Amino acid sequence: VFSVAIMLASSKKGGSAVSVEELRELLVSSMQTTISLTAVVEQQTKRISEITNFVDEAKEEIKELEEKLVKEIEALKETCAEELKASVNEGKEEINDLKSKIESLGQKDEEQTGIEEKLVKEIEALKETFAEELEARKNDVMVISGEEDLREERCAKVCAGTSVRGTTNWVDYSSNGIYTDVDISKCGFVTIPTVTSSLEGTTSHWGTTGSSEIYSVTTGTFRIFLVAPGGRGGGANNMGWNVEWIAVGYTC
Repeated sequence: VFSVAIMLASSKKGGSAVSVEELRELLVSSMQTTISLTAVVEQQTKRISEITNFVDEAKEEIKELEEKLVKEIEALKETCAEELKASVNEGKEEINDLKSKIESLGQKDEEQTGIEEKLVKEIEALKETFAEELEARKNDVMVISGEEDLREERCAKVCAGTSVRGTTNWVDYSSNGIYTDVDISKCGFVTIPTVTSSLEGTTSHWGTTGSSEIYSVTTGTFRIFLVAPGGRGGGANNMGWNVEWIAVGYTC
């Protein structure tokens, strides 16, 4: 404002007149310029303040990161040192174990002898156990009745067999039957056993009768009669008919 006044005074001394309107416009323009410059200065000052704050915060973060990094490095050093120490200790233990094994090799023969003796004793004990079980199983057969007087249970025996396919001695009998004598002498019975029988074959034996009806049992044989017209003249052996049997009796 003072500058404007001076400029106006100078103009008057030079002989040129400045109107009031021009003076007002000039003052307004000067004031607007001053206001604009003030706003720019304030904005720049604010910006500078923000930058300064950002720089300070960045410095703090960098400092914190440096401190954190230093701590992590120290912790890593401690961890590596502990792991290395553990590895060394483990290696020492393995070496000591190996030394112990090497030293024990000299005692191997003596220990092996002891193990062998122990195994022999265990095998003998097992033999005795199996023998006892076998002896006990001999008495698993029980005869509660028979053709003759009962005897000691230890003498009871189960024996089984077949007259064999294709070689059974079938004999034609009457007009529509056949029979065979079955040998059981190898069982060693000393009393007449109890016998159960059935007919086995490859075909047509389902239509026969008499396979379970037993005749003339002795300690060494029994007889089976079949009503089977198709089995006559060698037909029974052609169809594989044979007598399968189970006998229970005393052998002593």
